[in-house]
Amino acid sequence: MKWYLDFGHGGKDSGAVGAYNTKESNIVLKIGMIIKESLEKHNQQVITTRQDDKYYSLDYRSKKANENKCDYFVSIHMNAATNKLAKGCEVWVYDEKSKVYTLSKNICTNLSKAINTLNRGVKVSKKFSVLRKTKMPALLIEIDFISNPSVESNLASEKYIKDISSSISSTLLSFANNL
Repeated sequence: MKWYLDFGHGGKDSGAVGAYNTKESNIVLKIGMIIKESLEKHNQQVITTRQDDKYYSLDYRSKKANENKCDYFVSIHMNAATNKLAKGCEVWVYDEKSKVYTLSKNICTNLSKAINTLNRGVKVSKKFSVLRKTKMPALLIEIDFISNPSVESNLASEKYIKDISSSISSTLLSFANNL
């Protein structure tokens, strides 16, 4: 199976920034590279948008996935809100009939348990460019709220990062093994 892993933001676009100056782009890159390594150890092919802190447009991301004829597209992000108490994971898909709808539910369930956060569920949206412009089933993970000081503090822990990465990669591998 060929996965496309899109690590949100990068370079001039740091994405959300927590109160302690933790940048979404750096966190999702770190998590994503661990997921990539785990998938590759299990004989999965992985294409990524980036492997360092560089900026790539949304069109570039979907175009690269399409050109590489990937089977599935997974975009990894941290959420943010003006309410500093907001927390929880959620996964976005283009529509409820997507082949990755059940996978998205499993990611939410497993991730919420792994890092003890709320399961905000699977949401449907036509507004995300990477979900709209990819030719393969796609999902966008919002791991948790970087704007929540306790979540941001946890992101400094290597164990927490590994728990996130392990939860996502094991859920993706379980999906791949059951096809």
